[in-house]
Amino acid sequence: MAACTSQDLNILDASEFTLVERRIRALTTILAKMSHGRESSSDRQQVPPLLRHFVNLLTPADVFSPEVKKAIAATGAITHDGISEKFQTLVVIQNLYPRSSLTESKLEEITKSQKSFQEIVNSNDDVSLNQHISEIWTALASFERSGDNELALARFVIKRCRQKLFTRIFLYQKTWRVHVAQKLADWIPAANEISETRWIDAPEWFFRLPPGEDVPTRKHGPPDDQVTQLEFSSKTVHLWARLLSRIILELESYATEAQKRESEGDTLGFKSAMDTVSNRCTALFCYLTWGASVIKTLLTKTTLASNFNGFTPGGIPGQDVGDEDLYDPDESDDLNPEPYESSGGRVLRYLKSIIAWNTAIASLTTPIYSKIIRSELSLSLLEVPHASSDIANLDETCDAYFNSFSSKASFISKDQVISILKPCLPQTFPGAVHAEATLMGLLMYFSSSPSRVAFQMPLRDDHVVVLEKLLEPATTENIIAVGRKCCWCCDRLRFQLLLDNKARFKFPGSNGAIYPWSPPRVGVDVKVLQKLEDALFEELRRVIEREANFSGSGSILVRTTYPSCHSDT
Repeated sequence: MAACTSQDLNILDASEFTLVERRIRALTTILAKMSHGRESSSDRQQVPPLLRHFVNLLTPADVFSPEVKKAIAATGAITHDGISEKFQTLVVIQNLYPRSSLTESKLEEITKSQKSFQEIVNSNDDVSLNQHISEIWTALASFERSGDNELALARFVIKRCRQKLFTRIFLYQKTWRVHVAQKLADWIPAANEISETRWIDAPEWFFRLPPGEDVPTRKHGPPDDQVTQLEFSSKTVHLWARLLSRIILELESYATEAQKRESEGDTLGFKSAMDTVSNRCTALFCYLTWGASVIKTLLTKTTLASNFNGFTPGGIPGQDVGDEDLYDPDESDDLNPEPYESSGGRVLRYLKSIIAWNTAIASLTTPIYSKIIRSELSLSLLEVPHASSDIANLDETCDAYFNSFSSKASFISKDQVISILKPCLPQTFPGAVHAEATLMGLLMYFSSSPSRVAFQMPLRDDHVVVLEKLLEPATTENIIAVGRKCCWCCDRLRFQLLLDNKARFKFPGSNGAIYPWSPPRVGVDVKVLQKLEDALFEELRRVIEREANFSGSGSILVRTTYPSCHSDT
């Protein structure tokens, strides 16, 4: 495929796009303010493990912190030249805070670090994202399996990604308003929870746990080759639940200690606490992924699951996250119930989110992925500035609303609509173009599609040349990995591109939430965006009719802060 420059691009008159962009920004902001969302979907969309797990490791403090808020998405492909293979990938970073100093897109090539494995894992420094990616890749590529190396790599990753880990550990506070570990400890099982007693071979990690619940054991096998077995039965299920509770409680305790020591500048105390946090994450990982499936059985096949029924989603009563924090760092929307998901299954998903980094390390250090990771790497980082603050005003939005439904009878007057929308529409746009939407647009733009669209092309000519070469292999699979679930708008854009352009994206599931959202300026035809806008107007119609029926006199329930679907990943 021949390289192209901006002189060759079909850069269209942006006036029509700008109108749609302004209205989509207004619609999504209003719907976010009114806490409107749709049903979430499962996160089983077959994003390949290599890319999915790699993205999960890209959450250092440079990305995930209250001061610097960025969202990450990645695409890539493994290419073969007949002799060797190369992993070719692009990571897109979206600046979410308006105060970001970045004013134009920045494209950087990432190379492997010159440091040794030991130099990397023993580093105590927080670094920039590009250096973090370089060191993560180098550490994985130079990893030699041993107990000491596994411990060192886990501690290194957990320490670098601690801010996101800490938010996930305490996520239950916002999601259920109950203490998950306490519910586990307080559970009183029924007499016949398990139909038959199982004696399970004790795994090695079980003996490394601190002293606690005494699960009954027995010796089994010939005298010269006996193994220790653990009893899993109706009589012991409460002990297994308490074991899980104890691991979580200790994880919470040491995470709190690490945060305290770090804020006090106590380097040695912080390191000691973080080492224990990593050890407890490893213990939780081993317990959750144990082939005996004890935790899954407890949470999905016993009365323990009923302990988590009926909990009200939302923050701790009286908790104020602040008007400036628009981006929901708790990621609580990702734990919205999935279709047909039990309460226990939801708790299980919450626990799995805590061990995402351990899961990534375990997967990426297996022989199948180690071979790829040790091969040649072609990785670039595209950082995109924050979106402009332009947004459709109240009159524009109301006029467009009534034009959309001009053929339908409505019992709601324009004055009523204005009274409902006015508290929900700010003068400036508080959202962003999401990283996965940017990637969808780029993959569409550099695909074999006969038409290329770009509105006020935000990329430099030299960036276009590099991106075309980098993304061409990725356009055959259209894989997009994100460190968390995507929002309703990104998922709807994926669906619309499938309908209109026959473009099939491999994508994470959706949390169903609607956030202040702006469409990408590259790769997506305005007609596709107009259909997305139509879907948003339909969502708004539902909300307006609901609010009009609820309020009667116009008293409307409105959330005080905006959410955002992003932390990274």
